[in-house]
Amino acid sequence: MPDFRPFDIRSICPFLAGALLLGLAACGNTAPNWEPQDMIAAPTQAKVDDRYRAMMDFKALSRDARGKEYAAGPSATVLGAVEESVALCQDQSGQGCKAVRVGLTWVDGLDQDTIQSVMKSYRDTMTAEAYQAARQGNMGAANWLAYHYAVRGENLKEAEKLAKQALQVAPDDPGALDTYGLILYKQERYAEAEEVFIRANKAMPTAEHIAHFADNALAMGKTEMARAAYQRAMQAGPSAVLSQEIQKRLLALDLGGVSNGQQAPGQ
Repeated sequence: MPDFRPFDIRSICPFLAGALLLGLAACGNTAPNWEPQDMIAAPTQAKVDDRYRAMMDFKALSRDARGKEYAAGPSATVLGAVEESVALCQDQSGQGCKAVRVGLTWVDGLDQDTIQSVMKSYRDTMTAEAYQAARQGNMGAANWLAYHYAVRGENLKEAEKLAKQALQVAPDDPGALDTYGLILYKQERYAEAEEVFIRANKAMPTAEHIAHFADNALAMGKTEMARAAYQRAMQAGPSAVLSQEIQKRLLALDLGGVSNGQQAPGQ
């Protein structure tokens, strides 16, 4: 997938599902940590629509019991940014780590159901906007949406169609190749996925791309190949969340109890 690649507020600004992401209306303080960036290694295209770029500029913030804050993002997924911010806190031995900001919305003090509702609103809005942008020919949006579906294990036929559209624009783009490989993996088309993951990793061997290859190798019963790939992924600078997931996979391999049905690291 894109190197992007997108899986819990004091007072809350009014949350308007459509306008919040599209307009990026001022909602609370936005510190330098939150400057817009284009985080997606999307297929090459002439120009990324400004509204879509803003939509993809998703971040999260966590805080430990001492009040120290940990910013994560930009991220292509709502849950990914939230998980990453909490994992960063945990990696630095923070105590009582919890997410306090989801995108532009403060969630500190809200109950779990309300937080989940906020995250769902963001996710639904991003998905709808990506779908519309993809229909208008934005291949970055098509790639993001395909990856989103693959991560969730849903609409895989539509995801495959979108991924192929992105690859028609940039057949050698490593992010688009990784997305397509992940879709094949989720459909249990492991031999096809292996070929695609090899191409993606030859072009750009990021920790996430290598981990996806390792997951697929494991599903094919190539245990030692998977172990070696996971170890290589750990050396490639994985994110805090991905590092934790890979370590779990390696421990499970050492204990001889890895399930091929596990979710791919970085999802």
